[in-house]
Amino acid sequence: MCECLKSCIQGMAKVILILINTISLLASLALIAFGVFVILRGEEYIPDAGVDVNAIAYALIVLGVVLLFVSLFGFFGACTGKHGLLNFYLILLGVVVALLVAALIYGFVMKSDVEDTVENYITDAFDTVKNATSANATVDQFVAVNTIQVAVKCCGITGPDYWDWDGQVPSSCCANFTTTDATALCDSADAYTTACMSGTEDLIQNALLAVVVLLVVIIIFLVACMIFACCS
Repeated sequence: MCECLKSCIQGMAKVILILINTISLLASLALIAFGVFVILRGEEYIPDAGVDVNAIAYALIVLGVVLLFVSLFGFFGACTGKHGLLNFYLILLGVVVALLVAALIYGFVMKSDVEDTVENYITDAFDTVKNATSANATVDQFVAVNTIQVAVKCCGITGPDYWDWDGQVPSSCCANFTTTDATALCDSADAYTTACMSGTEDLIQNALLAVVVLLVVIIIFLVACMIFACCS
């Protein structure tokens, strides 16, 4: 009876481990694809807020490759039942879990530095455009500010009054903004009322929270894999 129950548990663990590693393989490919997409097209969708998104993209690609490598050992180890593959799979999982926990701790420690970097970048970018007049600010300066204001739907660091351009604000402050003229202006009465500093900080906070949740989910997922690998 005990042997029958043990065989049943091992069989269920094997099936679950195969399913988990199949999902993990697909997730790893998705991470790699997303990282490549961010590198190639990220600047079109992600506002430039002083954070190196390419570095994050490369980290996602590396994570995807590692997850792919580990999942292959788990998948073939579960399918073949070879203990050598499963043991190596367990070692790899342990290393990955340790690295992810370290990354999570590092993220919490460096959280304030990221916020300071974003705040300084936004202040410098907006002040550069504001202190130049609307007539002589460069197109690149306007583009940097426009990218943030369009993405966050905000206007000025502290609100539309920040610009103080005789009732005019960059056209990215308004809903009818077009990219045909980066230096165009619009009426402050039609501008978004959200302050860009608080709006961008909220955006970054949500992004960081999403990364933390993702890491925690991955850690739990990998620990579950370790348990099923031991049982199979």
